[in-house]
Amino acid sequence: MYVSPPFSLSGHAAYRTRRTADYVLDDRLLTAAEGAAETGGALSTVWRDVKRGVLPPASCVTSCAPRWRRSELRATVEACRAPMGGRA
Repeated sequence: MYVSPPFSLSGHAAYRTRRTADYVLDDRLLTAAEGAAETGGALSTVWRDVKRGVLPPASCVTSCAPRWRRSELRATVEACRAPMGGRA
């Protein structure tokens, strides 16, 4: 049984719309070693922090290629460096 799509294909308007990126276009995907250099820790510390929830989980490009966005790691590091409770 054929079900019509929820959008109109006349004029191909659905194909002309562009999706806006929710990240900076020059935002690189970093390997675990590059992430360790970015955060200033060792490679084992990166994986320990991911397991504890301090760092965001990796996005797997392939099954053996976990990657992090540079902006995500920088934002996490900056949030950890910010003073807690407004104290200086």
